[in-house]
Amino acid sequence: MSRFEPRNPDFESHVRGAFAAQGLMGNFGAELTEVAPGRIVIEQDFHERLLQQHGGLHGGAIAALLDTACGFSAVTLVAAGKGITTIEFKTNFLAAGLGERFRFVAEVLKPGRTIMVSEGRAFAAGADKDRLISTMTATMMVIDI
Repeated sequence: MSRFEPRNPDFESHVRGAFAAQGLMGNFGAELTEVAPGRIVIEQDFHERLLQQHGGLHGGAIAALLDTACGFSAVTLVAAGKGITTIEFKTNFLAAGLGERFRFVAEVLKPGRTIMVSEGRAFAAGADKDRLISTMTATMMVIDI
């Protein structure tokens, strides 16, 4: 059971529709695999077009996927007719982005009427267990859409 109550009863279809409309996530081949109040999971297969010169998932791609997950975790908690825009984020890259599949999990830490804070974690899927490769703390502003 979620610790948050969504303000929009139709939050899941709103989030799924908005995610599908994002060109960047479509270009990446990212999939929205979980939508819950205050929580989002995005999964991404390994794609050579997203690599940096050493063969790992590019830090810019990791940051974009984490920002998207954090943003949509906040969107699950806004009222109908509202959206969010990122106003700040801090990313820590903890390990190389090496793996066949990646998972980006974000959860709202502090919901607010005008400002929300979410935390994201990026994992590289491994044969034995997932490896944490990056974290993000993101601040979003609630806007009228």
